[in-house]
Amino acid sequence: MNEEELKSIWQSQAVDNASCSFETLERETMGFRRKIAQRNIQERIAAVAVALIFGFYAWHLPVLLMRIGSGIVVFGSLFILYHLQHKTSLRELPPENLALPNLTYFRDELMRQRDALRNLWLWMIPTLLGMSVFFWGWAQPDPADFPWSITSVIIVPFGIVIVMNFLAAHKLQAKINQLDQLDK
Repeated sequence: MNEEELKSIWQSQAVDNASCSFETLERETMGFRRKIAQRNIQERIAAVAVALIFGFYAWHLPVLLMRIGSGIVVFGSLFILYHLQHKTSLRELPPENLALPNLTYFRDELMRQRDALRNLWLWMIPTLLGMSVFFWGWAQPDPADFPWSITSVIIVPFGIVIVMNFLAAHKLQAKINQLDQLDK
């Protein structure tokens, strides 16, 4: 082969538009960080609100089981806050202008957030237990008088949150797989 043939073959190659540029990766990383930061703020506000409301109930409700259930819900909210802080808080960005550490950072953060979303249902167990005790106390002294349909107001949202988090974890896994393809 002469030089002209090699040049012709090289120029006729298809351009790989699927590859991710440094700027695109940086933009996606910053957008992901913003989204996670906003989510964490919202979840912290919700957990503190639940802890305050059920803390009030723990002091002022007359039925002992409702007070115990409220205390467990407060513990569950604090338990969730602890895990939010230690498992979903964002880490420092890698040094600027280094594409490989940025790719590694982004992939690691995606994996951390995916794992946190998959394990959220475990963090919710104390809160669900507290709500169960709370409703059990509400049903006293005569469980026949208790409006059992009210429990669906609590159970259904917990189920929806769990399903939404599993779906979000699945989307993060797809993004991780996409980054793995870039790394090859």
